[in-house]
Amino acid sequence: MSELAFCKTFLGAIDSRPVKLSSDYVSDPRTYPATGVPILPRLPQGHPQRPAPKASQDASSTISITLKPMKPSTPTLPLSAIDASKTSVYDLKSQYATATSIPAAKIKILYKKKPVTDSKLVSEIIGADAGADVEFGVMVMGGAAAATPSESPVASPAAAAPSESDKGLAAVDPGADTAAVGGAAAVGPSGKEVVATDEFWGDLNNFVLQRIKDEHEGERLVGVFRKAWESDR
Repeated sequence: MSELAFCKTFLGAIDSRPVKLSSDYVSDPRTYPATGVPILPRLPQGHPQRPAPKASQDASSTISITLKPMKPSTPTLPLSAIDASKTSVYDLKSQYATATSIPAAKIKILYKKKPVTDSKLVSEIIGADAGADVEFGVMVMGGAAAATPSESPVASPAAAAPSESDKGLAAVDPGADTAAVGGAAAVGPSGKEVVATDEFWGDLNNFVLQRIKDEHEGERLVGVFRKAWESDR
């Protein structure tokens, strides 16, 4: 094959292939063929109406809440017909304080063993899939005592006028022990006697749980503290 025939064959082969354009190629839009502008068809009856939002479960129904304390000595309080979207954690705390005569400042509400903020709504904490029966935990701090709903308040004894010895005006015997002068000695357990009670370790457990927000780790730490104290008492 001669060079001329080879060139003609090569040019004929590449003629059928698409032309490759460089990255900086610019085409003149005036050279484009004239085409019609695409227009979307009109709707037969105008714009469709926006569907009405579905009413949430919280707005249309109520739930039952059980306030269950961590200590069995504190009563459990069931609450029915609670609107989760309008009831806050502080409302639960106030109802439990009213039913048990425990100050609201001594009560901490927990959900799934974790403390929750008083300002939050119940619906924000439990979510939409919590169901109709929800349980919240109750932690009583500072050893506050609870009164069961069946208990009636005890009348206070009538006030009596203080005696001369109560006022510290009684005559002092020169031979008497100076430690007894000025009134009766303090009564009640103190020092190691207080630490040895179960109430002390219960209060310590509540304090640790409030700080670290982990029930198992709190019980483990209190157990370590108690074991160390008992071995060195």
